Amino acid sequence: MCLLSVLSVRLLQLEAFRGESLSAEARSHYEYKETLHAQRGRIFDRSGELLARSQTVFSLVADPYHLQDLGQACIGLSTRDGESPQSVRKRYLPEEVLSEYRGYVAQTLGRVLRIPAHEVSRSIKDSDGGPVVLARNIEDDYARQIEKVLDEKKLRGLYLKKGERRYYPSPLSLTQVIGYVDQDGSGVSGVEKTFNEEMLGTPGYRYCERDRKRREILAYRGLQVEPTPGKDVYLTIDMALQASVERELDGIIDKFRPEKVSTIWMNPKTGEVLAMASRPHFDLATREGIRGMDPIRRNPAVTDLYQPGSTFKVVGYGGAFDRGIASPSSNVDCHQGNYTLDGFPLKDHHPYGNLTARQAFAKSSNIGAYLVARPLNKHVFHHYMGQFGFGGKTGIELTAEANGRVFPVSKWSRTSFSSQVMGYEVAVTPIQMAMACTVIANKGVYLPPTVISGTMAGGRDAALEKSDLRARRRVISERAAEQVKVCMMDAMLDTGTGAKGRVAGYTVAGKTGTARKHIENVGYAKGRYIVSFMGFLPADNPELVGLIVIDDPRVDGKEVYGGSVAAPVFKAISEDAVKILNIDPDKPEELLGEDAATLAANTAE
Repeated sequence: MCLLSVLSVRLLQLEAFRGESLSAEARSHYEYKETLHAQRGRIFDRSGELLARSQTVFSLVADPYHLQDLGQACIGLSTRDGESPQSVRKRYLPEEVLSEYRGYVAQTLGRVLRIPAHEVSRSIKDSDGGPVVLARNIEDDYARQIEKVLDEKKLRGLYLKKGERRYYPSPLSLTQVIGYVDQDGSGVSGVEKTFNEEMLGTPGYRYCERDRKRREILAYRGLQVEPTPGKDVYLTIDMALQASVERELDGIIDKFRPEKVSTIWMNPKTGEVLAMASRPHFDLATREGIRGMDPIRRNPAVTDLYQPGSTFKVVGYGGAFDRGIASPSSNVDCHQGNYTLDGFPLKDHHPYGNLTARQAFAKSSNIGAYLVARPLNKHVFHHYMGQFGFGGKTGIELTAEANGRVFPVSKWSRTSFSSQVMGYEVAVTPIQMAMACTVIANKGVYLPPTVISGTMAGGRDAALEKSDLRARRRVISERAAEQVKVCMMDAMLDTGTGAKGRVAGYTVAGKTGTARKHIENVGYAKGRYIVSFMGFLPADNPELVGLIVIDDPRVDGKEVYGGSVAAPVFKAISEDAVKILNIDPDKPEELLGEDAATLAANTAE
């Protein structure tokens, strides 16, 4: 009676006070809340060409808890040795059974996964008691083979876990713009990171029961909440133009062997980026470099700084024309290439005498640029640098954008004003310089850039969504922008520095840039340059703006200038772009003349 009384009290205690917790603990051994991952949104270009999507893959997982199951270990070893589980249990001690089974698992998986068995053993041994991922990104066909081996060899404590891997149909294109995701499927850089939250979606879940082999008992499946897929992201990029751009960049790498090259192509009327690329880049599938070069996984077009040289002269000219203190016809004495009147020397690459402001711009005279901008004074010039967008982020939807470097006037030296007018002592990003060019193309108005057309939720009736909060601002007057454009058009004449950037059938407004390469904590490197070209077409109704920046091109035995190295690249890409984008020529007679000349040459041959 005493024993029964004690048991009754214990039973009452368990039922009344610990019943719920013990039931929950028991359920935890067979009942699971399984997370249903939401499919990550896709990325498309402006025409709907697929750039990135998620692909179903599997991970092979080892559960150390189930690998310690003596009964399951005996079953596995009986399959290996061709005898009954009872015979295995009699032949080995329990510790030996588990040790033999782990070795059997390691050897079998080593053959299937094509890795050394000792690596599998080490991975299992180093576990802290939780599940161990032995292999990731296993595609469907390979997963079925592994599942078949696990079943035939009676390997328990191992299972395939469904997941996703990011798949890029064109892994060598637009790499630094698209960016990539980590092992958990979260964006690390580029658009993948900027729109990570929108593309992730909302995960679902379901309650289910499993047997001791971790197989789901479908009859006991419980509540299920379906996941909500992530939104798709549509870019402003035109992949046909992007392909042309990347082909030209590969040609630059092969021909000039530069340290780096970046290019940006935009529609100035909308601020949409149509193409953006840099070299060196990387393979989106492997994250490795291309052509034996070390990979650059950031996007140099928005992250890397450089001293722009003469392309920066649009700021000084624009400010002077805006304030009415100069005009394209203003007379400028360039002092035969040697100016010393302000107590410091300024030199030109050629000895020029009296020029008009537009001639000084076309010939890229440093002395001329300084004398045109000089009446602004340093405070007003600093103001215009900020208005053009230098010293601050453009706000483009890409990660790690740099502010650039514009020093406050209080830190300027005696020569800072003249140096900055010429594009030295300032550091800019390619996207900032491209935006300065769009200011001139947009008649003096700054419209922030974008690479996003919008996002779209899944579903048949979904529509493209975009909240455009970009604020326009006037930088210089329309009249001043028109005057700078006239100067840029003169730069494309035979007497200008940008003649090699002309495009048959189109009036081009452009500007070359050649700057000595500055290395941090070292200074200006002798014989090393950063060359660039920026321009837009058709000049009177711009539909395309382009910028090329080439860092340290190697030109054996020749002088390095933006007009000789970067301008021809602008021409080559523009010739493809006008066809791809269907931009009508504003000088069609040139095309007729070119066709006639080609026909005559072919006839002569």
